[in-house]
Amino acid sequence: MIEIQGHRGVLATRHGNTLAGFVEALRLGVGAIEVDIWLTADGQLALRHDAVVGSLDIREALLREAAVEIHAATTTSVDVESRTPTLEELLALLRFAGAGGVVLDIEVKTDNAPWNEYGQVIVAALSKVLKAHGHEQALRVRSFDPQIIRAMAAMLPGIPMVALCREVAVASLGLYPFEPFALIEAALATGASAVAPEIGLLSSELVARAHTAGLAVYPWTLVTAQQIVEAVGLGVDGVCVNDVAMARESLAGLGLELPVSRPITLPMLESARLW
Repeated sequence: MIEIQGHRGVLATRHGNTLAGFVEALRLGVGAIEVDIWLTADGQLALRHDAVVGSLDIREALLREAAVEIHAATTTSVDVESRTPTLEELLALLRFAGAGGVVLDIEVKTDNAPWNEYGQVIVAALSKVLKAHGHEQALRVRSFDPQIIRAMAAMLPGIPMVALCREVAVASLGLYPFEPFALIEAALATGASAVAPEIGLLSSELVARAHTAGLAVYPWTLVTAQQIVEAVGLGVDGVCVNDVAMARESLAGLGLELPVSRPITLPMLESARLW
């Protein structure tokens, strides 16, 4: 089965990293839900893509001040939750849904923050939570930062790690390289079991080299049916997508098995505000 990864939930129809988006991803049927985390000033692992919204940096804010992620590409008008949810809340939602087999794929965000000022702290906080829930929830951790993956792999040897990469003009110690051979070498050296290249970097060479090295390949973010079909043709292990319904239709057209739907209702999402 090709794993369908719901990028921040379902960005095609919901705002990113919201409980409503996660519920929609489960309803449609995904193999994994990809989320982004930051550590707030009051020690909460909050789910949001960007550190700064308006003038407030989530790393310097209290959880109650952390605004949700608003995504312009969303095609459905939905109520905006009053604050960004936490990792613990998403874990509770998955437990409520009986979705322990759906992989919670957690991207650790740093924005090149100093390792000794932020990286170590978020790794310690995340490791503590994942150790407590690893017995009940399928988990995976991803990052662009090799230091994050190396540290997480050492602290949580039973949880798969993913080396994220994108093409950049200037190489950095805080980013995985994007050339296939160098990426695979760095991924193995840091304890990753998979690579996740930006879709423009995906190639038959990369997939072949990765698989030979024993690494899975999860390209991101695929936005068209053609991209999905081509990626499957190259032999990828999963696809990170904004439009889960479209991805399911594309894979079904190829005769591939699909993840099951897990429809649930959260009464608190029926009201305009969560808190």
